[in-house]
Amino acid sequence: MEYKNRTDHLSQFLGGNAFEEKLLKVLLENSSEGVALVDWRGNMRRINRAFSRMTCRPHEDLEGKNIARLFPEPADRVLLDEIVETLWQDGYWSGSVHPKCVGRQENLEKFLKISAILPSQGKVRFFLCQLSDTRLLDKNDESVRDNAKDPLTQLATRALFLDRLEQAIAGAKRHNHSLGVLILDLDRFRLINDSLGTQLGDEMLKEVAVRLTRCLRTSDSVARIGADEFGLLLTDIDEGTGAVRNSGFVARKIYEALAEPTRLGFQDVEISVAIGITLFPQDATEAASLLKNAETALDHARRRGRNNYQFFSADMAEAARQRFALESSLRHALEGDELRLYYQPQVDLKTGHVFGAEALIRWIHPERGMVSPAEFIPVAEETGLILPIGEWVIRTACQQIAQWQSMDLPPIRVGVNLSALQFQRQNLVFIIKDALMQTGVEPSLLDLEITESAIMEDVEKAVKMLGEISELGVHLSIDDFGTGYSSLSQLRHFPFKTLKIDRSFVSSITENSGDKAIVNAIIAMAHSLDQKVIVEGLETEEQLAILRALNCNQMQGFLFSAPVPAAELTKMLREGKRL
Repeated sequence: MEYKNRTDHLSQFLGGNAFEEKLLKVLLENSSEGVALVDWRGNMRRINRAFSRMTCRPHEDLEGKNIARLFPEPADRVLLDEIVETLWQDGYWSGSVHPKCVGRQENLEKFLKISAILPSQGKVRFFLCQLSDTRLLDKNDESVRDNAKDPLTQLATRALFLDRLEQAIAGAKRHNHSLGVLILDLDRFRLINDSLGTQLGDEMLKEVAVRLTRCLRTSDSVARIGADEFGLLLTDIDEGTGAVRNSGFVARKIYEALAEPTRLGFQDVEISVAIGITLFPQDATEAASLLKNAETALDHARRRGRNNYQFFSADMAEAARQRFALESSLRHALEGDELRLYYQPQVDLKTGHVFGAEALIRWIHPERGMVSPAEFIPVAEETGLILPIGEWVIRTACQQIAQWQSMDLPPIRVGVNLSALQFQRQNLVFIIKDALMQTGVEPSLLDLEITESAIMEDVEKAVKMLGEISELGVHLSIDDFGTGYSSLSQLRHFPFKTLKIDRSFVSSITENSGDKAIVNAIIAMAHSLDQKVIVEGLETEEQLAILRALNCNQMQGFLFSAPVPAAELTKMLREGKRL
């Protein structure tokens, strides 16, 4: 989206007239509280003088810039990721932050509240940030003490956990003891929340809090530090290998405590977690670094599957450093016009004509050049950046379709891949409707490709959303079929018009009779549901001959063309290139 359009959204939000603009300015500048209006991409669109003063930065270094610059340190970025995750889920976050003040050794603590500004329709586009000076708060005030506890679980908050960790480190240094910091994350909590409801999700969090507390000594601490994350502080756990053994023992004890299913509503739900562990002083000697290390270890534990724990290591730190550098660059790629769409032609096997193309994202890094999607897409998924990137892909693809229409070229349908995260969190119907309206594109020329795994997490929700999208006239395809968990009985509930067979079945179809039989069965099943079948990854004439014999409808692959820039596909269409 161009900056001008984003400004228009801001103008509409402010009321669209000079009086209300002036009123807002007066309110901002007379507030003793630091206030910033931040858009959905993290850009600070309006700030007041108090916000500038409290963050120790001049106004011009903040307004129009991304809020990430207030979180320059790696440990700060861990907190920023938590804030973003919580805002997407709950629409609200509050806690302590420590802006780095130029010319001062200490970073003064501030209290930050961020609230989503909920529109009457559509998606959240703005967040209100309110910054307060904690020195002005009465430390003996009952409400301040209450804020140190999570209201749902009655556990310590992240801020209190950090304070306890700093005190424990001071004591451990004096007595030459080791500490253990564990961070655990509930598996599939969002799915439980979405399927059973937030009330039962809250009951699950409270039950987890109780069980975790039972696993610890009175000298240890447990806190709720995120939406579904808990932190545990283990004090005086011996030294060297003893610290490793004892913290590992606690991790296994946690698994045993959570192993018994908990009753939520009318069903029993199993609780599984991933745990990241780091040790003081072996891994780090500062509280922020220990938390960062535990988060890094947790990330590795998540990737290894359910119910496992990982200790932090130096190799993890280097991998995390590289990932952080990639994430930082990716945050700027969208605004820096570094992303491109390439298009791989799709061909009708009967006529040989190009009827469509799959839009594939490419990142042209200013220093590294072309960055592989296999490298940056997983990072985008994990950080939530896939949401604004995914919306950009939809809008850019629609703009390209409109451009081809204006050239009087034959109509071409463009396929756009949807991530599971987009499917779960975004108002896709609104985004798609808005993109079609803005570009004037015929809805049937937009093809949304959804993987089996994305729709099988919550079938009922998926059926409803895909039905609404289909009613717009948009074409729907199920992507990478054969690698997920779909069945004929499930597929018939979805309004898919095309089924895409995963390339893994095609690569060995000439040598493996089993793959050929599977492809034949998939084609027959799709045709029985009145669906077209397109095969991906077609590379040889021999594969082509087999798929034609199996009555496959369409193909895409290097046999016809690799993914190419829009200009190159435009040339193919003008020349009428055929298979």
